[in-house]
Amino acid sequence: MKITVVSPHRGDAAFALGLSIGAWLREGHAVEVVSCFTRSEFAPYSDVGLLHRNDRVSFVTAVRKREDEAWRKQVGVAKFTITDLNLKDAPLRLHIGANEVFGRVADASEKVVAKIKRALEMSKAGAWVLPLGLGGHVDHVTARNVALSALATAATPVAFYEELPEAGAVTGEEAIDAVVVQLALAVQSKLEPALAGGAGLTDVEDAVAKKRRVAWCYDSQIDEAATTDIAEFCRRFGGAERIWTNAAWRSQGL
Repeated sequence: MKITVVSPHRGDAAFALGLSIGAWLREGHAVEVVSCFTRSEFAPYSDVGLLHRNDRVSFVTAVRKREDEAWRKQVGVAKFTITDLNLKDAPLRLHIGANEVFGRVADASEKVVAKIKRALEMSKAGAWVLPLGLGGHVDHVTARNVALSALATAATPVAFYEELPEAGAVTGEEAIDAVVVQLALAVQSKLEPALAGGAGLTDVEDAVAKKRRVAWCYDSQIDEAATTDIAEFCRRFGGAERIWTNAAWRSQGL
């Protein structure tokens, strides 16, 4: 089966699903990551601050594209592909500050919706993996909502992932449960938690180390503390990653 993962930005899918994607590939599935909002000037741990403002978007976009390529090479499997939609991220697209991206209404502009929908239709996926939208980042919610609107029927296998490091910052399971309940209505199916990505690893330490290696592909975006948070998050699930699955996903044995 082909599994398409929607990643609002470069790195989101890698941080949350580095183990799961590896497991799906080992099981013989093809995996495509669709990176949506990839034009950006957010790379706080790069040299972007030394550049003239006119050069920042092209510099950061190129740096972060190389980070996606580093992850792709690390995975090293032909059935793993990354599609770049080259859309502006929220600060560029909506002319807002980086601290204003949370809690905003999803962007329903024609260009954004049309481009994401077209890419997902072209992917011809048999199953979809979408972000939960934890924290309410407008790009995450927009990508998730457009993907949901593109799903053909309730019979389509769908899973949702917990974004990192956002999931680690959520206080209590109640906040996650509230999002899950909302999305269950959207997909017309009860969403149940499942653990993915643990198979094929020797132990929890192996899983943590692997997640750290994946996260460090994106070192223009995160520091050591964030990398540790991302890597260590899988400990609470015994070295796996938690996803939330609909009935069609479960019936496929994914």
